[in-house]
Amino acid sequence: MINSIFRELLHEEVLANYMDDFIIPPKTRKKLEERTIWFLKIAEKHNLCFKQSKCDFNMEEISILEVVVEWGEVQMENYKIKAIKERKTPTKIKEVENFLEFANFY
Repeated sequence: MINSIFRELLHEEVLANYMDDFIIPPKTRKKLEERTIWFLKIAEKHNLCFKQSKCDFNMEEISILEVVVEWGEVQMENYKIKAIKERKTPTKIKEVENFLEFANFY
């Protein structure tokens, strides 16, 4: 249902959503404002309500699903990068497999 309501925003890559989380990943503050208004107008048209305590607006950076979205770009969380860099060099096949499993997510 949500995907059909916000189909146009999703198609235009103005909006990303995961379950009940919505992210508007712009490149500029002006685009963020325009896209947020567009999103809220569609929500209002469909009588959708949001719990204000669960909403964050005008965020320059947001962490979701172990990645950081900042001005339209997705990056790994810093602690994940640090964990990969500090991991001991694998010496056994199983250790290599475990490392690749961990690192291939990104």
